[in-house]
Amino acid sequence: MLILYCEIQRRLFMKFGIDLGGSHVAIGLVDENSEIIEKRTYYMNDRRNVSLEDYIVSSIVHGINEILQSTRYNLCQIESIGIATPGNPKDGYIKNVVNLGIKEFNITQKLREAFGSKELKINLQNDGKCAALAEKYKGSLKDYNDCVFLCIGTGIGGAVFFDGKFIKPIRNAGFEFGHMVINKNGEQCNCGNKGCFEAYCSKKKFKEQMQKILGITEYVGAADLTKEIEENMGNSDVKNLLEEYVDNLALGIANIINILEPEAISIGGSMSHYEKLIFSRLREKIYSGEYLFNKENPPKILTAQAGNDAGIVGATLIF
Repeated sequence: MLILYCEIQRRLFMKFGIDLGGSHVAIGLVDENSEIIEKRTYYMNDRRNVSLEDYIVSSIVHGINEILQSTRYNLCQIESIGIATPGNPKDGYIKNVVNLGIKEFNITQKLREAFGSKELKINLQNDGKCAALAEKYKGSLKDYNDCVFLCIGTGIGGAVFFDGKFIKPIRNAGFEFGHMVINKNGEQCNCGNKGCFEAYCSKKKFKEQMQKILGITEYVGAADLTKEIEENMGNSDVKNLLEEYVDNLALGIANIINILEPEAISIGGSMSHYEKLIFSRLREKIYSGEYLFNKENPPKILTAQAGNDAGIVGATLIF
């Protein structure tokens, strides 16, 4: 049953945040202190006999309705819905989501139709930028003015803050760190170019390559895969792949540092689940100065603190 949008009840200082990821749709009701009251998550691999666009809309509608019924609120009391999405959202459309195969999708219109309101306030922003807003507001970057957030998951995205302010690119697609070329004759990226940072350093790429070497064919979580890698460091293929991954990651991050010279870089997204395995090696590589112009004053390399819910929280901070 759809809960219809109305105009007569007292509006609350609460918003819905939607995190549209490469593998899931997560919906959360967020209060004025950016705390999640209740959440639902739906997975792309559960989709059956419907288009991806229809599955995304139905998941959002179902999740919002379930949460409203559980909390006894009405949609007309909610200030807005924010959606964190890959790609370059603009004018209510999700655009150019290469990891999901979506070229252009008017999600705003579809949701307004589903909830029966042309006036429902819906904001869209790139998911990496949403996670960055959450990290700056309540995470590892809250004490830094000039800083970068790097989101590494199915793809790679991020955002930049100067003088404490979020830098919003005029053309909306700026700071696509994942599509910085680190090898002009390199591997094909989902975007169609060759040698992109994302093609070498996404969590998806790392996990696929490592599981292939280890002979793991079923799903395995970050903790179990980390354990398998650590137990097989005597295997030269495992060791070489790990070193190559860290080297490429350090190269991409060094390029960001050389151009922007931030005080700190925070790394989030699902790759942060491999912090124990990756991050100490990454810091050592970057602080060696091998790829840096300013070798004497490198930025802090931090682990994101906002966690898996950064996209949901950040989606409610869109302005």
